Amino acid sequence: MFTKSQLALVIGAVLATPAVVAETVKTDEHMVVEGRDYGYKADTNATAMRMEATQLETPGQIAVIDEQIIDEQRASTLGDVLKNDASVSAGGTSRNRERFSLRGFEVQSSSGFLRDGHQHWSHYRQPVELLERVEVVKGPSGLLYGVSAPGGLINMVTKKPTYETQVNVSQDVGSNDHSRTMVDVSGALNDDETLRARTIISKESYSSWRTYGDGSKPQTERLVGGLFVDYDVTDDVTVSVHYDKTNDKGSVDSGAVYTLDGQLVGNKDHIWDAQWSEIENDVENVGFNVNAQLTDVWSLNTGFNYQDFERIDVESYPSFANLNPDGTGTVTQGGNYRHDKWRFRTGYLDLAADTRFAGMDHKILLGGNWLGYSYERGMDSFNKGEYAPSETVPVPVQVPGATSLAPKGRYDTWGFYAQDLMTINDQWQLLAGLRFDRKVQDGVAEENFAPKLGVIYHPADNGSVYVSYSESFEPQGQVTSGSRTYINEGELLDAAIGKAYEVGTKWELLDNRLFVSGALFDITQENIELDVEDPASGDYVVTQGGQQEHRGAELSAQGFVTEKFSLSGSAMYLDAEITNHETYAGNRPVDVPEFAASVWSTYAATNEMDVNLGVIYEGSRYGDEANTFKKDAYTRVDMGLAYTYKYDADLDMVARLTVENLFDTDYLAGGGSTSSKHQYAEDVVIGEGRNYMATLQIKY
Repeated sequence: MFTKSQLALVIGAVLATPAVVAETVKTDEHMVVEGRDYGYKADTNATAMRMEATQLETPGQIAVIDEQIIDEQRASTLGDVLKNDASVSAGGTSRNRERFSLRGFEVQSSSGFLRDGHQHWSHYRQPVELLERVEVVKGPSGLLYGVSAPGGLINMVTKKPTYETQVNVSQDVGSNDHSRTMVDVSGALNDDETLRARTIISKESYSSWRTYGDGSKPQTERLVGGLFVDYDVTDDVTVSVHYDKTNDKGSVDSGAVYTLDGQLVGNKDHIWDAQWSEIENDVENVGFNVNAQLTDVWSLNTGFNYQDFERIDVESYPSFANLNPDGTGTVTQGGNYRHDKWRFRTGYLDLAADTRFAGMDHKILLGGNWLGYSYERGMDSFNKGEYAPSETVPVPVQVPGATSLAPKGRYDTWGFYAQDLMTINDQWQLLAGLRFDRKVQDGVAEENFAPKLGVIYHPADNGSVYVSYSESFEPQGQVTSGSRTYINEGELLDAAIGKAYEVGTKWELLDNRLFVSGALFDITQENIELDVEDPASGDYVVTQGGQQEHRGAELSAQGFVTEKFSLSGSAMYLDAEITNHETYAGNRPVDVPEFAASVWSTYAATNEMDVNLGVIYEGSRYGDEANTFKKDAYTRVDMGLAYTYKYDADLDMVARLTVENLFDTDYLAGGGSTSSKHQYAEDVVIGEGRNYMATLQIKY
């Protein structure tokens, strides 16, 4: 954490900026006072429909968290961004990555995340410095994106090159020795502006408010770099290429330990992992996109991305069978050295038409996408030992060079889809689509069809009401014996299917300055695997009678409430239940609250001074699948203050101070699991207390 003297210097520097700048303004003839844009409102979304369509033409709920919010909150993780949407709940953060649930269903790292519409392997902390916005596509999305969970998808949209020269340099300094330097430069490279480029570099380092048993603190070093280039081959054809790299090397903190009745074991700042535990992620993405207007009616959009992800994981994996509830006793420390390598290749081709026939306007989409996945792993285990919680765990003897990578998995998926948004008249629109998917792994093919239907009614130019039906699917593969022996080993299972019915409404209010939307939804996931014991043999049979039902309501608003006050807010009520399971029938999914709400607002006190206020409410949640460990509800308040000095029409200098958890509220965030080997809930993330970030930005 900051010392008092450090914090005083930072706050004093930020708060003193208005006085210093005011003195400069009196004599600076270049000073130009202009209003600035707020509102957070997105008018279009290309992700949900894979073609340009307004929010009012989309039969589903799409939350768009734009660059302005990301900048104001000084977000450095995807979790920092997604806290702005109440339908997303955070899970654990062990192994230096983030987990989320959307409408109560877990967002899988292999199928629940998109980068610019490509499926994106998300087993690492995402580089939000490269993003201009994040889109949360809610409900089943099988039609356009294939394999995915019923709750929806998270699309990360990267920053694009600009025609005009733009330079953004910022320096963040915050609690826990947090420092981040960012440089973002964009503009045209030739006189006719047909060649444009953007490069972004971010260097970040931080410690933690928690401490290892030997008294040391975790340390993380992170480097992000990206290059994006657009070239207009002709007026109708643009080729885009991109490359980005993320290197994230940091200590491991799996989380806290609690008794099942909610009592903290040990101190809340104690880290149970061995002090030598460390993970390094090295990720590269490279690819291209081509956008072409073929005729007055037809356009083409195609692209490819290659993702190379390598991880070196050295962990102790503490076990707590010999730990006492009062924090005494010993912890079993063992672990391994592990080398993982993933390759994720994606490609797609879309043909879109905007035409009229049969007395109706049609927005037609015909397309296909492909995903190729491969995974290799090498691993060496360490010897186990018993150590007191405050004891230094000896560094294990390891020979990383002796670990060789071996193939562990490979598959390919192909999907083909057709969608038509039909405008019948000024009031009525109809959406219909169908997808065919095929997955091949180890010579075994799985196939699936996924439909989508939607009806949109426009009672006025500024509003719409819709009803929709959509599906998701997740292949289950073959039955394979492991810790249990299955009688039907080798049987090919059907895909788990999510079916959703939704009714909603969307409105542009206050002269289109404020966008509000709401929905009621009913999602059922079927064909979930169940293990049923055979009484005669004692072995098991895998059936697909498992089921999960999520029913809920959402409400959101984005934009201006008055000329000076804007907000982005959302709320969700969710009744989620595992309705049929051999062990957890009747339980609620992990880390899914019944009610959640989030709001972030800006008040323009003057042309130069902005005040931000954010409130997050998270209802009580269960911390494990057995529903034996429960986390209390909490309300967290965040606040920000920014002063903008406009030197002239092109140059802004911004001093910003953000305070997270203003009232130092104690709360438990995501994460948690229980085990038959001990009496505790482990891997629980404790919310950080009051913390600060001071920022100086230069925007040209």
